[in-house]
Amino acid sequence: MKKPPAYWNKAKRILSKRDPVLRKIINKFNKGYLTSRKDPFFSLCRTIIGQQISTKAADSIWLKFEMKCKKKIVPKTVLKLTSSSLKTVGLSRQKITYL
Repeated sequence: MKKPPAYWNKAKRILSKRDPVLRKIINKFNKGYLTSRKDPFFSLCRTIIGQQISTKAADSIWLKFEMKCKKKIVPKTVLKLTSSSLKTVGLSRQKITYL
């Protein structure tokens, strides 16, 4: 098993201290940790696109988004995309503002 990210243990302590529900979950699943698929920006984009829609719809939009970005999901590439371009891949106005 890989090592957890550097921030992981500190984050668990803070969350456990502040939230009793999360404390129980953290204690129950203490050995695991979350990982991102690639870099944090990539994961953030993937999460925003997938929120509150079906997996199938999210996958479809993601593929179109990747094509618009020419498979380079980095801030510089995403910032170059216009709102109308992002709408054509199926993103809502609200999700476009998040990206």
